[in-house]
Amino acid sequence: MSDMLKRFVFSGFILLFVFVFTCTSAMARQQVIRGSVVDAANNDPLTGATVVIDGTNHYGIAGLDGSYVIRNVPAGDHRMVVSFVSYDQLVRIISVSEQDLRLDFRLISSMAYLDEIVVTSARDLRTEEGARSTEKNADMIINVVDARTIDISPDFTVANVVQRISGVSLERSSSGDGQHAIVRGMDKRYNYTLVNGIKIPSPEVKNRYVPLDIFPSDLLDRLIVTKSLTPDMEGDAIGGVIDMRMRNAPGRFTVNANIGAGYSQIFTDRDRLSFNSDAVSVKSPHASNGSGYRATISDFPYGNIDFRTNNAPVNRTLGLAVGNRFMNNRMGAIIAGSYQQSFRGANSLFYEMDVDRENNNPFYDTVQKREFSTDQTRAGLHLKMDYQIDSRHSIDWYNAVIQLDEKFSRAYSDTNLRIGRSQGPGTGRISQNFRSRQQLQRIYNSTLQGTHQLFDRRLLATWSAVYSLATNDDPDMVDLKLITGTRLDSNGSIIQEPVLLDRDLRRRWTNNSDQDLAGYLNLRYYTEILNIPWEFSTGTMYRHKNRSNQFNEYLLRASPITQVWSGDINNHSWNLFNPGGTPTDPLNYESEEDVFAYYGMLKLSFQNLQVFGGVRVEDTDFSWVSDAPSTVQGRIGRRTFTDVLPSVHLRYSPIQNGNIRVSYFQSISRPNFFEVIPYANNEEDFRERGNPFLERTQAQNVDVRFEFFPSAIDQIMVAGFYKEIRNPIEAALFIDGQAIFLQPNNFGTANNLGLEVDVTKYVRNFGIRAFYTFTDSRITTGKIFRFRDTNGSLTSREESQTRPLQGQSRHISNLSLLYKNGRSGTDVQLSAVYTGHRIISVSPYFENDIWQRSFWQMDVSFEQNLTYGIRFYAKINNLLNTPLRADILRPNTANPQEVPYQDVSKSTMVREDFYRQTWLMGFKYSL
Repeated sequence: MSDMLKRFVFSGFILLFVFVFTCTSAMARQQVIRGSVVDAANNDPLTGATVVIDGTNHYGIAGLDGSYVIRNVPAGDHRMVVSFVSYDQLVRIISVSEQDLRLDFRLISSMAYLDEIVVTSARDLRTEEGARSTEKNADMIINVVDARTIDISPDFTVANVVQRISGVSLERSSSGDGQHAIVRGMDKRYNYTLVNGIKIPSPEVKNRYVPLDIFPSDLLDRLIVTKSLTPDMEGDAIGGVIDMRMRNAPGRFTVNANIGAGYSQIFTDRDRLSFNSDAVSVKSPHASNGSGYRATISDFPYGNIDFRTNNAPVNRTLGLAVGNRFMNNRMGAIIAGSYQQSFRGANSLFYEMDVDRENNNPFYDTVQKREFSTDQTRAGLHLKMDYQIDSRHSIDWYNAVIQLDEKFSRAYSDTNLRIGRSQGPGTGRISQNFRSRQQLQRIYNSTLQGTHQLFDRRLLATWSAVYSLATNDDPDMVDLKLITGTRLDSNGSIIQEPVLLDRDLRRRWTNNSDQDLAGYLNLRYYTEILNIPWEFSTGTMYRHKNRSNQFNEYLLRASPITQVWSGDINNHSWNLFNPGGTPTDPLNYESEEDVFAYYGMLKLSFQNLQVFGGVRVEDTDFSWVSDAPSTVQGRIGRRTFTDVLPSVHLRYSPIQNGNIRVSYFQSISRPNFFEVIPYANNEEDFRERGNPFLERTQAQNVDVRFEFFPSAIDQIMVAGFYKEIRNPIEAALFIDGQAIFLQPNNFGTANNLGLEVDVTKYVRNFGIRAFYTFTDSRITTGKIFRFRDTNGSLTSREESQTRPLQGQSRHISNLSLLYKNGRSGTDVQLSAVYTGHRIISVSPYFENDIWQRSFWQMDVSFEQNLTYGIRFYAKINNLLNTPLRADILRPNTANPQEVPYQDVSKSTMVREDFYRQTWLMGFKYSL
């Protein structure tokens, strides 16, 4: 190698070394800055706060726990800018050397001065930090779900949101949607629903409780479930109280909008069954034309019996909310609307059961293969205005209209198995059945409220004047039955015969309204005695409820009676059997209820102990008058009773951010209006009737909960509860002669105890929310046991059976895995809910109750920020295609050959429903 080449190579190595050393040194001076951004007043993490190194592309965004990281920061002096909405911007000059830095920032909330009024930006209750703070500082045991958590969840309705709260499970509708909440194992009848703290009436024909699937979730600011009652709360809840706090006026001009589309996967495998709902008359001929009207066959169009199959349209959703403040911020207003249309369905097998008279085991009577198709249109509009008169006086006015319009179509074939159950396959005919039904439920509420601070702010007076109306229209429900040309002989061979039209066609109208006029007044006085804060409270309420129900059924009979089905309902002729309808049916009734209540309570606050208690008195006057014939027992009735409901609540704070709570309260549950009417009616699966002798349910409740909040959004809660329930009401199958009825009854005394564990933890961009609830309830009732005695005679005896309360699952849990990346604007949530097996129908026969099997349901949601104010979202429900399966936990020894594909040696299946997945995707806009 020449000297020149050696020098060139050596020089190259020197230059390479210098280059690597320079780069390495430069990289070594690229440091990492990490830390947290919190509220200066309470150390709450400010998720989403930005930390920017001015003049560079280096920045960090505070994660779920308030922490941030900025990597590859060059050495030198820099200007850091920290900012968050509604907080003062913070600027700090820093010096970056060869070591990583930790910089924690504390931001101060903004403050605005409005003439004589000082408005301080309070904690945003729509955030998770606000939810945890509300739980920590509440006087009673509550759980809160905030608006942002609701927004990014997979849930479209309030019913589905509430299942994310510890101790709460759902009862689902025929389309698989969540509908009613079961709180701590207590059936839906033991809970009540509030809107902005005010009780609202129910649109349901049979019940007091409100179906939660009527409410779109995007109208909520937050959802609060209260599990221990205080004297200033109405006392008719044994499970819990569900309070929907609707959107408030924002502090500045705000626009939120969303649009989405999706599909129900069940209609990829089959067509959707539909009918012409425009042909349905909302009122019956009797209601439209007067009590003396004699209907004719022309009053009954066939559009809702002319069933068609078609492809399901796409599901769609729209939402818009606009709010602002006016008059130098003295007045705020928000108007929000939501529209959801979805097409749902279910594929079902239903087995009508009977009980063998020889060994009390169930056997199959009829097998039905069902297909449900539902068109749901859910809409809501709410307007809220507030006016700050001065620093001590304010007025709020809230108005809302919520409605759910559902069109049900059901088709099923059934095979009667009774005749040949002991020899082989049944010899009954196979029939086809179709049902059309349209149901419109609507809730209207208008509430005017005032808040006044008097006597140097020592006296707080609040009042509310409320008008509410709930209506339900269920017009012209009709069942069409075709007796097919197929039947099975005693050998199981198929015999073909003409398809016949069943001779009877029933057309049924049900309408009801539930109107409330209510007034509330609460006074709270603050003082200090012996250096101890005292808070005296008293108040009163009065509500007048008027409930009206109309029921009319017409019987159309084929003419001639025997007709071969042509395939088109318009080709058949009918005679009207009862042109006057059923004006004397017991379900034509009026009922009234007056509730007058008053309370007194006292709160003492020591250094780390709060004692809070009092007494509530409720006077109830409940009466009804039915149009049933005067010979019907229970046609007219009245119940008056007074309940004295004491309660006491202790909150002890032995450590910072930790509470131990102990509560005791008494409560009641009144019978539903419909239940006390002496009616009898054919419903979905059983014949139902009322019970005019029902009594109210009374309960004593004890709750204990330990709470720890390691940070503003993390929590650990462990709770225990016990309930003694006298005269619980359950819908049970009841035998009267040869007929079986589903009837509400009081059942002695029950006990219910349980344990709840609720954990939320966030680390940087990841989070986990989980709860587990154990519930054990016991009630002992008499049942019928059928058997053959030693003489060979068929007989029966009464046996005592101890079982759980209807609707109570021994184990329920929820697990949600969260990912949130503020830098990329990504939110992901995967949620799984477990519901243990539970009784859904109580049988009159010993150990023949119908149990829903335990199940897991999984949902997922995704959001991605695209550009300023615009986000893409996707939600998928029922990822696992979880079915509803129900059994009787006794073997079928009579005719197991009817379902050779099932193992009936230990239990006998009663129903199996599949719903498939539903998905929705769209865009959200925020200004």
